Amino acid sequence: MLLLDKRSYELVRYLLKLEEPETVMSISRTLGQSRRKIYYHLEKVNEALPADIPPIISYPRIGVVLNEAQKTACRELLSELDDYSYVMSRKERMRLIMAYIALSQERVTIEKMMHLTDVSRNTVLNDLNDIRQYLEHEPVQIVLKVMRNKGYYFSGHPLDKFRFFYGLAQQFLDINNQQLWGILNLKKDRFIVLERYFSTEILDYFNLFFINLQTNIGKKISQQDRQFIIKTLPYFLLNYRNMELTAVEKDRVFDDFSLIRQRIEYRVAKKLANQLTSTFEFTLDEIEVGIIALLLLSFRKDKDAHLESQDYDGMRRTLNIFLDTLSEEKGLCFNRRQELLRQLLTHSKALIYRKTYGITTKNILLPQLKDRYAMLFEATRATVPILEKAWNIHLTEDDIGFLAIHLGGELQVPEKSCHKRTALIICDEGVAVQKFLLSQCREYLPRVTIEAIFTNEQFQSVKDLVMVDFIVSTLDQVDTQLPVLTVQAVLSDSDIIRLIRFGKKVNSYDDHKFHEELVRLISQQLTERQDVQRITLQIEKLVYQEVLEELKEIQIS
Repeated sequence: MLLLDKRSYELVRYLLKLEEPETVMSISRTLGQSRRKIYYHLEKVNEALPADIPPIISYPRIGVVLNEAQKTACRELLSELDDYSYVMSRKERMRLIMAYIALSQERVTIEKMMHLTDVSRNTVLNDLNDIRQYLEHEPVQIVLKVMRNKGYYFSGHPLDKFRFFYGLAQQFLDINNQQLWGILNLKKDRFIVLERYFSTEILDYFNLFFINLQTNIGKKISQQDRQFIIKTLPYFLLNYRNMELTAVEKDRVFDDFSLIRQRIEYRVAKKLANQLTSTFEFTLDEIEVGIIALLLLSFRKDKDAHLESQDYDGMRRTLNIFLDTLSEEKGLCFNRRQELLRQLLTHSKALIYRKTYGITTKNILLPQLKDRYAMLFEATRATVPILEKAWNIHLTEDDIGFLAIHLGGELQVPEKSCHKRTALIICDEGVAVQKFLLSQCREYLPRVTIEAIFTNEQFQSVKDLVMVDFIVSTLDQVDTQLPVLTVQAVLSDSDIIRLIRFGKKVNSYDDHKFHEELVRLISQQLTERQDVQRITLQIEKLVYQEVLEELKEIQIS
């Protein structure tokens, strides 16, 4: 059909052989895939199974095994596929079709969408109906329409179309949807003139330009956002050219970008446009320059050399009031208040532009943050009305979570005794998340010296020079001979227990045996699997809390 995906088929074939439940961790080790990938492929398999077949479920630490109906359906699925086949899920087809409609420079028809997705006419029609329903629940005001001379297209305000495609691009580059990004790149030659928008020379030029951005404007975009703009900029240009705006509509959008044209990012975007014209004869109009400047303004910054400008005195005063309130009313104390103020100012500058132009950013750490650091999150939530009123914006829970992470990175923790062991942290989630993880590690590893925080790319460049006892990493796999403890950026109870044990003596504490034995004992008293799982999780939570209290007392003594 459309993409070689041997790993998906390996998983299905492996599950067909299982007679007893096996944990995702065990499956991931056997197949050489991360747990995240195993869950991703399980979701894809469930999407491909017939509607009358119950979904394949992996119960945490218990595992997964197929019943007879699932085995029969999986065998039929494999019989329909060859080594060069790939079945997209319904959601993947929808996203690919939406991207096609938003990017195509030619008339979009049912036949072209059938060719793009390798499915029947009825399936495409059903997907289009699903897209219409999906758009009804989106915050942007756009609708899917069709005309004989135009084919299928999105109708709405140009900025709403831009916001919609921005969200779609984030979905394509989500770490849990890496296969989807591969699909788009494989299929784009069916509706894009590759040598014009995706030539190696132009893509290399984009990469070099944004790497040198700190030198050009004194601002360093976070690594994740820099990779995002390098990969997606050609698509954003295509999305704009897909809109076919009239002269009046272009004038309105130009007026909407009046704030952007006052910033240094606009001058940098203009410089990029001039260089593209002179070097590649690739011309951008004023709106495309504005789009690039808007992306630069809205991205998170790790460094900003322009914070001392008087332009931001008002914003600085508001943030000082915000921190004063957190300290006086919520009892929060911070290690380096001025440094925290600089971080919040850098973050807020981009936040206000995102809010002004309706660009949403999802915080993938929000569930863990609300669970593990509920008091910090609620204190932040209760205080953000100060910012909302001053800046005339509304902050979502995702926005509040980002602010809480900045606060957590400088949150004061009790002084502990001298450190003896050494470690470093590897985290690709951006400076704010790195600092928040560092704060947690310092709290639970008082006798361990954290030597450095690296992204994986930085670590690989110096790994031969690193001399520490162990590594704490948020990545599933790190190329190193040193002991590595993999954790979530917001530490779970299990992460904390393993972290403390690792800090005392490097080993790979594994709570799977405890969990499996607990499940076995409870299963002797209860017959319903959901009841067994619920009671197991409740008991584990109590045990973890007791163990954590005991380990903390040991750390203090």
